[in-house]
Amino acid sequence: MSKKILIIKHSVRVCPAYVATFFTEHDIPFEIISINDSDSQSKLPDNNTTDYKAIVSLGGPQGTYEDDLYPYLKWEKSFLATQLSLNTPILGLCLGAQLVADAIGGHGYLGKYGYEIGYVQYELTSEGEQDPVLSKVFEAQQNKPLLLMHHKDTFDLPPNASILARTSNNYIAAFRTGSALCVQFHPEASFTEFNEWVQRTRLNRPELYGNLDTDEILQQTKACELQAAKSRKIFFESWWNSIQQE
Repeated sequence: MSKKILIIKHSVRVCPAYVATFFTEHDIPFEIISINDSDSQSKLPDNNTTDYKAIVSLGGPQGTYEDDLYPYLKWEKSFLATQLSLNTPILGLCLGAQLVADAIGGHGYLGKYGYEIGYVQYELTSEGEQDPVLSKVFEAQQNKPLLLMHHKDTFDLPPNASILARTSNNYIAAFRTGSALCVQFHPEASFTEFNEWVQRTRLNRPELYGNLDTDEILQQTKACELQAAKSRKIFFESWWNSIQQE
């Protein structure tokens, strides 16, 4: 029997979206653990498990520096660190990327440049230009992939991690460490998910967006959905193909 993919979910408001779609379309078995759910917290996998083909850690509203408020994040950091030592492929998305950064000795914190949302400008580093996933995504999309951002937090990395891309605000957009590929953006999210995040934030915490014109950003995002779908597909195909070769 093929090993399953483990998807770690942190919030009912952040769903697997295209992650689950991609695995389903390619007949790749997966399971989802909602670690914010108290019922799931008694059933968390052992840190040293070898049951999974790969691990995908999703985003969420929590900060990596809030693990006293959300103790399950302490478990996840320990779990991810152990899985890295076992060379298990890991894909960290937004909060998932920040948790991997913490797990390897980095430091997550509230970003200095405010919220970054929608389609932003990315610049590959020399390492990113050679990366088997990002290089393919950027090449196929004429260096302008449509990969959604929705974050206020960022992180520092230890020297042994390789930064693959930055945004025009100088936030780290992607990095690699060992068997993990981590991205601050949301390759799993379509306009549907993004619109839900923006509307919820505008309703509950509108001050977080500052002077951002969220109506314009939403309009642009909706208009670009067809091209963005291609970016999502290329990203996950490239990532999946890359871990088959490990």
